[in-house]
Amino acid sequence: MNMNFKILITLPLLLFCQLLMAEITVKVDRDPVLVDESFNIVFESDQNIDAEPDFSPLNKSFTILNRSNRTSSKYINGKSSYSQMWILSVISNKSGTLDIPSIRFGNESTKPLSVNVVASATATNNKTKDDIFIEIDINTKQPYVQAQVIYTVKLYRAVVTNNASLSEPELTGGQAIVNKLGEDSSFETQRNGKRYVVIQRQYVIFPQSSGNLKIEPLIFQGQTGGAGSFFSFDPFGPQPKSIVKRSERVELDVQPIPDFFTGDTWLPANQLTIQEQWSVDPSSLKQGEATTRTLTLTANGLAASNLPAIKSHLPAELKQYPDQPEFEEKNNANGYIGIRRDKMAIIPTEGGDYTLPAIKIPWWNTDTDQMEIAELPERLIHAKDDAAIQTVKKQAVAADEIPSNTSENKEQSGITTIDSMAEAPIWKWASLLLLVLWLVTLFILWRIKRVSVVENNKPDKKPSIQRHIKKIQQTCKSNDPESTKQALLEWANSLWSEKRINNINAIKEYCDEDFKNKIDDLNNCLYGKTSSAWDGIVFLKSFESQSFEKKKSTAAPGKLEPLYKT
Repeated sequence: MNMNFKILITLPLLLFCQLLMAEITVKVDRDPVLVDESFNIVFESDQNIDAEPDFSPLNKSFTILNRSNRTSSKYINGKSSYSQMWILSVISNKSGTLDIPSIRFGNESTKPLSVNVVASATATNNKTKDDIFIEIDINTKQPYVQAQVIYTVKLYRAVVTNNASLSEPELTGGQAIVNKLGEDSSFETQRNGKRYVVIQRQYVIFPQSSGNLKIEPLIFQGQTGGAGSFFSFDPFGPQPKSIVKRSERVELDVQPIPDFFTGDTWLPANQLTIQEQWSVDPSSLKQGEATTRTLTLTANGLAASNLPAIKSHLPAELKQYPDQPEFEEKNNANGYIGIRRDKMAIIPTEGGDYTLPAIKIPWWNTDTDQMEIAELPERLIHAKDDAAIQTVKKQAVAADEIPSNTSENKEQSGITTIDSMAEAPIWKWASLLLLVLWLVTLFILWRIKRVSVVENNKPDKKPSIQRHIKKIQQTCKSNDPESTKQALLEWANSLWSEKRINNINAIKEYCDEDFKNKIDDLNNCLYGKTSSAWDGIVFLKSFESQSFEKKKSTAAPGKLEPLYKT
């Protein structure tokens, strides 16, 4: 009995001690790395650890260049969290798949981890003899129109620099959208026996027209510290001198949409998927019960605003009430990740089994260079008959069948008549009247407040909007389609500042059919495979006849600008 009691006491204590044990994770800031490049190994604990870690097992495969510690505490929504980090800047001693061995932190140990180290790059030009130079890396020189291009800049410095600056990419010969990708990163490396500190910066470029597109050389300007360097600085050495370095020019051959792409919307991406979620299981619905269907479209290599609306055709017995779409964007070293969510409430008005057709979205895989189909299979919805609703329907049918001049039959069937309603106490009618008056008063007050807010906000937009409208008038009268497109985008983003409008096709949401056709004509002129005439005066007349702030069509916002075929 005593033994059983000891076991009952010991087991909970062991479980409690297990919960108190710190969890220590290990990760690297990038993988793979070059054999002569430095990278960070990060150890992190969710609890405070007083013991000094033993990092000596790392010396077998790595050289530790620097070590730092960091702690942080957070308190969010009533929950507290703690983090303690050890950050080691290391350089590998050899290439291959190297093991980061288990490291002891007092009584705790980390799990082993591996990192891929590849052989160092061989110098291909004389730039590696310089103390400062720029290298450019681009993932493709023959991208498709509107497909992303990853443009990577590496600035190598073997000496200390002051008042340094690096220009932004400048494009000529075509139209493109350029966005910075993430934050700058830095590391150390060796070239021809010389150590360099490298700053890496990335951009994502979306070409908007096919043909030749040039990325002009980037320019680095700064002052060097004479004979000094990052690793042997002499404060009494020569005085600083100005220096300018330029990168190489990059030329892109932007490809048009392939002839055999059959989709309605051109979607060039690395990967594209479609998923669905339901708030209530569609296989066990009830008649009159609502469920929310969420369709999520995720594309690697496209901005969220370029993703089209997901259309789904439902049987007439299923009522559909769509909500406003939600857009989300993420980015990493591989570029943009665009996410679009379309939500709709679905209510079955009749019991029975219904089939939602499959959803198919053609897209172009830029990795395999072929068209693929993102497909959501068909979905079966089963709705049970609601007894209460069926009873009401039967009573309504019975009421239609009873002769209107037979009061005796009305009383037998239990149908409420106007005469019986009149017998209700007067206080019920008075209460109902007061309730209606109260609701009407609230509605009037809400409308007055809303109109006031709208009127107060309008004057702030007028000067900026008028300036953009004048620019549209000038470009249309000059019959310049490229400049007209850019002026339209600037005007639209000023008018609807709460939205991100990256293509003129999104303006269709706010205009009538005539101006939608004019936008199609402009797209055809800009992106058609054969040249077509464009009349700026006709376009301007249609534009000036619109009332954009008042009209709103049911077209999906943010749809990618289709490149129309002729």
